[in-house]
Amino acid sequence: MVANSTHFAVNLKYKFFLLILGIILGFSSIAWFFSSHLLAQANEKWAELLAGRQVMFDKHRTLLPLTREIALARQLAADPALLDMALHEDDPAVRERAIKVLEAYRLNFRDQSYFAAFARSGNYYFNDAAGQFTGKQLRYTLRATNPNDKWFFATLGSGKDYQVNVDPDIHLGVTKVWINVLIKRGGEVLGVIGTGINITEFLRETVDINQPGVHNLFVDRDMAIQLYREANLIDYASITKDVEHRSKVDLLLTSPGDIENLRRVMRRLENSERTVDTLWVTFHGKQHLLGVSYLPEIGWFDLTLMHPRILFSSDTLLSMPLLYGLALVLALSLVGWLVHRWILGPISRLRASMAEVQHGNYQIDLPGIGKGEIGDLSRQFTDMVKVVRDTRDGLEDKVKQRTEELLRLTETDLLTGLLNRRGMQKRFDQELARQSRQGEALGLMLIDLDYFKLINDRYGHLVGDTALSAATAVIQESIRAFDHAARWGGEEFLVLLAECNEDALLGAAERIRAGIEGLSVPYSKGVFHFTASVGVYYANAPEDQEDLLRKADKALYLAKDSGRNCVRRYAE
Repeated sequence: MVANSTHFAVNLKYKFFLLILGIILGFSSIAWFFSSHLLAQANEKWAELLAGRQVMFDKHRTLLPLTREIALARQLAADPALLDMALHEDDPAVRERAIKVLEAYRLNFRDQSYFAAFARSGNYYFNDAAGQFTGKQLRYTLRATNPNDKWFFATLGSGKDYQVNVDPDIHLGVTKVWINVLIKRGGEVLGVIGTGINITEFLRETVDINQPGVHNLFVDRDMAIQLYREANLIDYASITKDVEHRSKVDLLLTSPGDIENLRRVMRRLENSERTVDTLWVTFHGKQHLLGVSYLPEIGWFDLTLMHPRILFSSDTLLSMPLLYGLALVLALSLVGWLVHRWILGPISRLRASMAEVQHGNYQIDLPGIGKGEIGDLSRQFTDMVKVVRDTRDGLEDKVKQRTEELLRLTETDLLTGLLNRRGMQKRFDQELARQSRQGEALGLMLIDLDYFKLINDRYGHLVGDTALSAATAVIQESIRAFDHAARWGGEEFLVLLAECNEDALLGAAERIRAGIEGLSVPYSKGVFHFTASVGVYYANAPEDQEDLLRKADKALYLAKDSGRNCVRRYAE
């Protein structure tokens, strides 16, 4: 009986031990499951936020070099000299003037190269950074029957003001990221103008990033690969191919479900104000988080693949202590409090900070959150916010700087530094409006360098440019700081004097004439001199611009008829 009781007690003790062990294991398993689930949710949100920041960084890094080149190429396409060449290419003077403009712009392009192709003739002009085609910019003639020239005729027919294409030029033997801008006059497409960026250099700066676990590529609306670190997968000359013959993203994402999900995301981004979206895909046999952003400026999509290991770590998981009896409840309560203090609370505060950043508050100053891995995570997040903030501020500064530079280029003559016609037109409008309000007088001077064509023919265009610059210096020294001077034509200058009297106008005109007459311009065999004819008109009452220019022009012709190198004023 004693033995049975002892045996029963032993069995009960063993069963109780097993029961306690089972309860502890059961609660531990449940706690493990829920803690893992919560951490997985937190990690997923963190991964999406990090993916969004990475995609936006990649997007701006790629757009920055393209935006400036597109703006400069569009400005070139609107230049009157290029429009004249597109319409009158057979005229040597028109062609020479346009090529001079092209060469001036070439030095401003990043690649210091340009191309121009005209619809009426099919002629293709090109020069590179070395200037090896100077004097022979006409390289070849494009033909609709030549498969290598399909890009040109497809671009003419696209109707898009500008395009960005990755394309090999078979004739020139180069492969570049080409920026194609249509030359248009009214509704007529006259040709294509643009520049290129070396494909190797551009890939290195954009998608060929040395960042473990991150793969960046750009695709067009048809999912054809436009930029990727593996150049052999790029779909060159996409505009000339049928959709089924293009090198698409399914070379990288082999799952049909992933492709369809990506297509839905692309359509959603293109038709909404949302900037970034994410989805999970299989890449190289492993799950990756894919961040997607739409670039409406060039019609591409930015795809950034990130391996989960760079997004988060699952080392910190909840472990339940093994306790017996009543200590189990206390242990679970303690563990719950510690989990809240060490993990859930810091994650909640970190998540709130993430929400602030997600809504555009990059100035948030994060305190230290948590310890250990959570502390490391918060510090990394703080560092990431600082990088994004600094990058955004830097991009804004660069965009502002580029905008100011582009505005200056659109209003300034590249050779003399004076206003061009567009810049002078703006000042003309301002001064006419002020004269109309205040009733003050305006003085106008048209200055033409005498026999300037002979100077170019005899001494060469470079010496002629030196003469233009010297004449510019005389004009600037002879007028007041608030007067306006512009290069109005090839060797013609326009000066607008506000708040002046007729004696001051005639005095300034005579100073300019005498100053130009006294110039000594050096050339290879010595120096030469030249003169200028000046026509002036004094308007003591408001008149429209056309009448002012017409009267100043008549005065200039009077100066030329009087033997040149003189000042003549307009009189009825």
